[in-house]
Amino acid sequence: MQPNFQRQVTLLSLIPRAPRKISVNELVERLVNRTHDAGKRSVQRDLKAMYEMGTFGLRLDNRSKPYGWSIESCWRGLNLDLMDQHMALALTTLKRSASQLMPPQSLQQLQPYFERADKVLASDPENPWLYWACRVAQLPEPYPFILPSHEPKSLEVIQQAILDRKQISCDIKKLISGNMHWLHYSHINPQGILSRDSVVLLAFTIGSFDTRLHHKPIGLLRNAQLLPSKAVESENFDIKNADPGTQNEKIQLELLLSDRATFIMREAKFSEDQDMQLQEDGRFRVTAKVFDTPKLRAALWEMADTVEVLAPTRLREHFVNMTQKMRAKYL
Repeated sequence: MQPNFQRQVTLLSLIPRAPRKISVNELVERLVNRTHDAGKRSVQRDLKAMYEMGTFGLRLDNRSKPYGWSIESCWRGLNLDLMDQHMALALTTLKRSASQLMPPQSLQQLQPYFERADKVLASDPENPWLYWACRVAQLPEPYPFILPSHEPKSLEVIQQAILDRKQISCDIKKLISGNMHWLHYSHINPQGILSRDSVVLLAFTIGSFDTRLHHKPIGLLRNAQLLPSKAVESENFDIKNADPGTQNEKIQLELLLSDRATFIMREAKFSEDQDMQLQEDGRFRVTAKVFDTPKLRAALWEMADTVEVLAPTRLREHFVNMTQKMRAKYL
């Protein structure tokens, strides 16, 4: 990044919104504090150039000295001309995963950024950042089932409800006596949106008295409507711990693993306190304190031909029962 460009970006970050204002001398002083070696004339030239561009919302108050600079209070413009390749790459990466993580209004405001980022990266075919963007990606883990797609409108309503802290009403698909039925629910309190295993979930409570935290794929919700009533916020809700697959007790896991197990080949760990010892028969004895989750059990079942669960007894009996049921079906 060129020094002039760095200085201009910093200048814009130091200029307050109207009606507050800042003088050139104050800007020079603050630039020096941020290790920018800039004199008063250089700052004046930068301000004049950016002011004449008309793309940054800059306003000069020259009614009395010292003159003051500010950014229009109603300014909603985007400093697109200052976008460099690093920022363009960051925005391109954000665009790939933003649809479920950001409300529609924010995405709409960022659309000019995304478009400008594409142009900045594509401006030079030899651009190493363009090459990076085309060669590095976080691919979604393929899911073995075809899942119902969610209504885009319902997702927007849910996102708006979370943003405004409002309740919603909607139809929820539920299994009753072996059949699926759409049931209408009102006064739903959206608490958060989670994305797990390619499934987008809504975490919510119902009404004022049901404090249980429910989780439903948004694909099983339809006809969502925003209500004027304020949502009841769950006191203990924490988005980092809201995954229903993590609400389990910790266990002391003890395994015997073959040296052919992918777990061993990848030098993986069940936990930071894991202990692994090589046994006389060539297998590895692994102990670790972990959460007993569906994902843990699925991973152990996937390694069934190379792993033996020794403890806890309850988990071992789970796989004994699974094995017996499988044997009864296939033999």
